[in-house]
Amino acid sequence: MGIYGVDIHPRFQAGIAIEEIRREGFDFMAVKVSEGADGSYLAAGSADFLRRGGAAGLLTLGYHYLHAGNEDAQAGAFAEALDTAGVPGMLDAEAIAADGQTPALTIAGIRGFMAACRRLGVRVPLLYLPHWYWDRLGQPSLAGLPPLWASSYVSVASAPASVMYQSHAPGSWDSYGALGVEVLQFTDRAQVAGRLIDADHYLGTREEFAALIGRPLHRKEHHEMDQLPPTTTPADSDSDPGGWPQRNYDVGFDVAGGWEGGFAFGFGTQDWVGRTVDAARGYLGLASWIMADRTLSPVDGVFSSAGGGQVIFAHNPTRTYAAPDGAVGLTLNYAAPGGAYVTEGRSG
Repeated sequence: MGIYGVDIHPRFQAGIAIEEIRREGFDFMAVKVSEGADGSYLAAGSADFLRRGGAAGLLTLGYHYLHAGNEDAQAGAFAEALDTAGVPGMLDAEAIAADGQTPALTIAGIRGFMAACRRLGVRVPLLYLPHWYWDRLGQPSLAGLPPLWASSYVSVASAPASVMYQSHAPGSWDSYGALGVEVLQFTDRAQVAGRLIDADHYLGTREEFAALIGRPLHRKEHHEMDQLPPTTTPADSDSDPGGWPQRNYDVGFDVAGGWEGGFAFGFGTQDWVGRTVDAARGYLGLASWIMADRTLSPVDGVFSSAGGGQVIFAHNPTRTYAAPDGAVGLTLNYAAPGGAYVTEGRSG
């Protein structure tokens, strides 16, 4: 079950046959587009990789390698690269100090970079922050950051990715820092398009991965219900739902495609038998309108970083929220081990 992807660098993988990656059965590809304040990676080959990957049918992302400090300038370089390439982003947070052991980053710096991205309207649906790096950071809470793209390498000879993945440790998918693992990098030596490169696995479908990274906008009918995939089961089902692993999900709506009336939504969770102390079934941490200029506007103060979110109880969804003028979509960060749903409607 699941789909496979690769992550590549325009210099280290220069000349790789992008179209062959897709022909070999891969569904997604992350390409380095910036590092620190350096946005030269598009010109070095990333723009061509992303263009060809999209044309071949790969779901593409651009990633930023974070340095310590100067987070605003780094976010600016990342924003410009993503805007130019027209792809969603991923943050790569694993920089090491000169001693080869100590993390160069801090959790405050990572959060500062993410805050700068939000101010610039940059959506970053995935965070590459390996478990070993989290350990060296002191195992801080990662709550409120994007879902994890983790790494745990198999100890087998190089082979096609689907063969190597069969040797992965089941614990590689365990959540940490209050975040679930959405993507697993399980080797840096998979045989892909005649090269040995990083390979990754996602447990869901291609459609679910597209939704995770930001699906295309499309016209909808007057009333719809989106079924949202379940999140990782918390280690303690009776713990505070606000600390359960969360994931990001986008709901798009195209004004030109028929949303000429007012759009409104409500969020609820599916039932789940894991909880025993009360009827809590999930948590809605963040909910923001995606505006036409790519900025984010909180749906309600309670669903902002300062507001803290809302516990969702069985058969008791949120109230309905109406979209402001200029909104083109909705982004949610939620926890729902049994799955969730968004009811949508518009005036005719």
